Amino acid sequence: MSTKILKSLKEVSEITSIAKRKHKKVGLVFGAYDILHMGHINLFRLAKKHVDILIAGLDNDQTIKLSKGKSRPINNYLRRSNFLSEITNVDYIFKIGKVFRHGDIKSSEYFEKLYKKIQPTHLFTHSASDKFDKEKKRIAKSLRIKFIPDKTKIVTHSSIIIKKLESEL
Repeated sequence: MSTKILKSLKEVSEITSIAKRKHKKVGLVFGAYDILHMGHINLFRLAKKHVDILIAGLDNDQTIKLSKGKSRPINNYLRRSNFLSEITNVDYIFKIGKVFRHGDIKSSEYFEKLYKKIQPTHLFTHSASDKFDKEKKRIAKSLRIKFIPDKTKIVTHSSIIIKKLESEL
């Protein structure tokens, strides 16, 4: 894995600031990316068509466990960051250090703080698989960040892949 791609939140904020001064577009995606699949790849492709730099916020293991259940993540943070670093459309990765359950008020407040700190020009998500896309859209609009949802109807979820694998065992 290239350690050049892994950054702290502070470094990501600085990268965005410098890029915006150079009139570059900076996109932001968030997720667990526990089991990478074509839905993730398509989201990264869509995002990269709109921005010069794509930054991925990667959930920590405890947040995934709280949000998706005690049997998750399948791959720990180190493995997930290794996988994600191999995706050519992703320029930088940072760890979302705060532990929370996705969808509660604390997560919305935290993401709003992240958006303010990073100040991307664009925010991306997959509207069919992200239960919180309306909240992300609301926050992005309030901060003048362009919100672009992937509206692809064919959606692959990690949970579907896990269930299929479990049924084959």
